[in-house]
Amino acid sequence: MKKKGTVLHTPRELLRYFRGFLTIPAAISLSGLVVAWVVFYAEQVIVKVGWSLPSILVVPQHTASDVLGAISAASMSALVMVYSIVLLVYTLAAGSIGPRLLQRFGEDRVNQVAVGSLGATFLYSLLTMWLIRDNASISLAVGVGMLYSVISVLLLLLFVHTVSTRVTIDQEAARISEALDCQIDAAIEDSTDLHSSNVVPWEGTEHQIQSSGTGYVNSINTRELTKAAQDTNCVVVFDVQPGDFLIPTDILAHVHGDSEEDLNTVVQAAAPLIPARDPNGDIRFSVHLLVEIALRALSPGVNDTFTAIVCVDRLSASLARAWSSNLCAGVYRDDAGAIRVVYPSITANSLFHDSIPPLRRAARGNGLVTNALVRALTRLAQTAPEEDLKAICDELAAISDETRNSDMLESEIDKFCSDIETVIARIKERPRSSSHITKSSVEKE
Repeated sequence: MKKKGTVLHTPRELLRYFRGFLTIPAAISLSGLVVAWVVFYAEQVIVKVGWSLPSILVVPQHTASDVLGAISAASMSALVMVYSIVLLVYTLAAGSIGPRLLQRFGEDRVNQVAVGSLGATFLYSLLTMWLIRDNASISLAVGVGMLYSVISVLLLLLFVHTVSTRVTIDQEAARISEALDCQIDAAIEDSTDLHSSNVVPWEGTEHQIQSSGTGYVNSINTRELTKAAQDTNCVVVFDVQPGDFLIPTDILAHVHGDSEEDLNTVVQAAAPLIPARDPNGDIRFSVHLLVEIALRALSPGVNDTFTAIVCVDRLSASLARAWSSNLCAGVYRDDAGAIRVVYPSITANSLFHDSIPPLRRAARGNGLVTNALVRALTRLAQTAPEEDLKAICDELAAISDETRNSDMLESEIDKFCSDIETVIARIKERPRSSSHITKSSVEKE
């Protein structure tokens, strides 16, 4: 039984607070102080017990001071250069790709480790020089300092290579799409194939739970909340889904059932609010990120048609994966099969309506992007269940209407519309499949 006030955070959610561009580099940097202290005094113990170091490692104290001084100065200069490059990449990415990509750049492990290694090399060399005494042996400490410098140089080369790829929009769109596919797989694994709209309402007592503050619902810890609801024999029905914005007067959820303990604090802890949206636990965030990049590319100020096409292609691949995997996240059962947690379902159809219509409106008059959208919808029609084919056909018809109202040449408009009508006819003639998703009903709990 979870006590009142228990914070239902998974280890991955807790790591969210320690994965930024400050905490990980700082931890790695401070480790240099610990290593310097351990290596220095370990060497003194080795010398005191009579063990001798290989002659190749023996270094005079004045030479050791010069080497460590050079390492510390070079590592600090390189650290300043790395931060300058990072800030430059941030500026370029925010202006040409999208400002919400900055969070992804800040969480890049290569950047964090490269910065941390340079900081650790600097602090290691600085503390080692401070520990040098007249009769102290310093050869092993200098050898470790050289090893630190070699590792830092290699990581610096890797950092430059990584930065050069992060500003390539095709590769960044591929990374976002891969992350979205992983989120879809995780959502399918945890949820059922039951849509929240098909859940039969519960009878009996219920009470509302208001939002704990202002912010975005980062994720909903359904596993721990399902256990807590099972222990109290309750059902928690959220009015929101991950990615929604709340203020203190908004309703977060309804709790159905007679519970001996108030679940308000537990439910609020299971749906933490954060000041800005985060991709972890929020499938729609990655979808909106690709849409944002495409819309920015289609804006008159940027006018980058092929970036928009890349985003359309990647979105179609992820949506096809969601439809072929029967994505339907929002209903969660306990070990006995009873429904315990419900929030508005996230399906491939809902992600489709979040992404394709804005792109269709922005692509009016752009023949290349319109072609890409038609190809994407044709591809999606091959994986979508029969009940969702109408949405795809309606979107194709809307593309035809947008094209007719554009400033394209009349001959181009006629060709586009004719091709779209052919695609719609083929989709409608698609053989009926007996394996498509059927919405099942649920007996009242």
